[in-house]
Amino acid sequence: MAGKKKRKKEDKAGPKPIEAPEFFKEIEDREKLLNVPKTLLKKEEWGLLTILNLLLAGIFPAYFVNILLVSFFTEVGHLWTTHLTEKERKRLTEFEKEFRVGYEMEQAGNRRGAVKVYESLIPKYADNPKISKIARERADSLKGSGSGGKK
Repeated sequence: MAGKKKRKKEDKAGPKPIEAPEFFKEIEDREKLLNVPKTLLKKEEWGLLTILNLLLAGIFPAYFVNILLVSFFTEVGHLWTTHLTEKERKRLTEFEKEFRVGYEMEQAGNRRGAVKVYESLIPKYADNPKISKIARERADSLKGSGSGGKK
């Protein structure tokens, strides 16, 4: 019965007081847990977009993402190059018809006539440097490749 009385006295007194060295060790352990060395998760800001990108990278293979990017940029390039207005398209069509006249002369062997047609296109389409450059380069190449007269 004496053992039972001792237990009741200990329960009423509360937990056993911690000695000073143990108390400080416990505090040091808590600080170690709180001050975990900075890892990737601690030093980077992980927003929703970052997590979404990581999930998508895990779901879709890298080559699939590359194919999507290449397709996107190809289509953007396509839209960028087809931004001509209807009036500019008609003008380009007119140039092609007139240029074809010179090309057909060239194929028939009339280089002098073809050069004259190409040179007449240069001032007519001077406001569009790309078109006039085509005519100028073709006329210069014909002048440089032969005598300029009929074969």
